Amino acid sequence: MLRIAFINLKPGTAKTTSAVWLAYAFHRRGLTVGLADADPGASALEWSDQAGGFPFKVAGLPMKDFHRRADDLGADVVIGDVPQVEDHAPIARSAMRWANIRVIPVAPNPIELDRMSPLADVLEDVEDVLRPGSQTCVLLNRVVSGAASGPAARRVLTRHGYDVLSTSIPRLEVFAQSFGAEPDTNTAYDQLATELLERSGK
Repeated sequence: MLRIAFINLKPGTAKTTSAVWLAYAFHRRGLTVGLADADPGASALEWSDQAGGFPFKVAGLPMKDFHRRADDLGADVVIGDVPQVEDHAPIARSAMRWANIRVIPVAPNPIELDRMSPLADVLEDVEDVLRPGSQTCVLLNRVVSGAASGPAARRVLTRHGYDVLSTSIPRLEVFAQSFGAEPDTNTAYDQLATELLERSGK
């Protein structure tokens, strides 16, 4: 089972958007997918309701023992839409220890880059209980095509020791306005699915 958790210190970093789009990308490859909505706000569940249901399993798991429950979805890939650490630390920490791959979505702007330091401290605090061989990586998202901010953020994060995914998600209306709709095919999230499968050795 490939276990992916989207995490961040703050809300509003496109965790839910990324989780849903990535889930669809894996589903369309013929993999069984489970989407675990760990956020008490239940954004992924609401998205599913508005879309008339997702074509894969989705469950609400806003629980402090998320790491014991998420595998019950029984899929090839389980994706955790994890609430912000600052408000829901017990749930977020549980999801961190559960995941094979922890993905931190970050926009290339000074505010979000500044948040990386306290999040790194949280990850260091839970290091002893993380799944052996698991990894943490950064997903640059809401990247403006042709702007210098994307490459600059990649350089800054890499220089500070972060593992930045090759795939980046562009800032597009198709992503920003997609809540409640079925995601399109052949987007950067399909590239992300490929990269995460390669990283997991699958």
